[in-house]
Amino acid sequence: MSAKTRTNRTPVILAVVGVFVVAVLAAVLGVVLTTGNESKSDDSGPAAQPTGAKAAIRDVDLASLPAAVRADGTIRVGGDAAPVTVTVYEDFRCPFCKRFEANFGRLLADYVQAGKIKVDYHIASFLDGKLGGTGSVKAANAARCSVDTGKFAAYHAVLFENQPDESEDGYTAGRLLDLAGQVPGLRGETFDACVNTDANAAWVSAAESTFERSGVSATPAVAVDGKILDSGNSAMRSPDNLRELLDQRLGNPGSGKAALGQEPQAPSAG
Repeated sequence: MSAKTRTNRTPVILAVVGVFVVAVLAAVLGVVLTTGNESKSDDSGPAAQPTGAKAAIRDVDLASLPAAVRADGTIRVGGDAAPVTVTVYEDFRCPFCKRFEANFGRLLADYVQAGKIKVDYHIASFLDGKLGGTGSVKAANAARCSVDTGKFAAYHAVLFENQPDESEDGYTAGRLLDLAGQVPGLRGETFDACVNTDANAAWVSAAESTFERSGVSATPAVAVDGKILDSGNSAMRSPDNLRELLDQRLGNPGSGKAALGQEPQAPSAG
């Protein structure tokens, strides 16, 4: 009788264990999708596409944020005199970069506008090699074109808000021009020709080479004053946490508990 009872209970026990395992896996997957990034060497296929509202930064006057290309190929948004430097490594086809922009873009724009920080963007294009196509390269070229018209910050936000699925090569010249139409004053003969002719192809290639020499292995990656914040750093979990860290670097008393991370290699100008 006892043997029969144990036999009857076995499927129930297995079912309960199975439900528990599924729940644990779901929780782990949720963490991965929240804090993930796109690795240069990861060939496991397209990452999950983030969902949610568009970046909530449109009430910041992005058109007022200055941008310039620096000697090392990075695009700097903000004034050189800003006391804290935030460095962002990204690829326009990277879905986790879109998520970062949606979650943290407003904070960065606010602090740039207030003169507290400057943001240096390392624009990579390695996902074309992983996924095929030319979307990363073309988007990077178009973003560089927007610097010359003084519209980089606004166009940068629009590109990520309207990012195609990672597996699709959706950043065509025509699509990039259509998106530029959402930025007042960006479209024009000079910008359109720059996009259509890939006028900044050499810069895009050099920017990718600089990224590959940086020691950063995945996007998005973020550094504050030259120190990379790894994915486990609390500052990468929410805008409030990153704000605390930035305030700490700015010397505001009683703020900031997140520690800085490792320092990336200093690449030479490409």
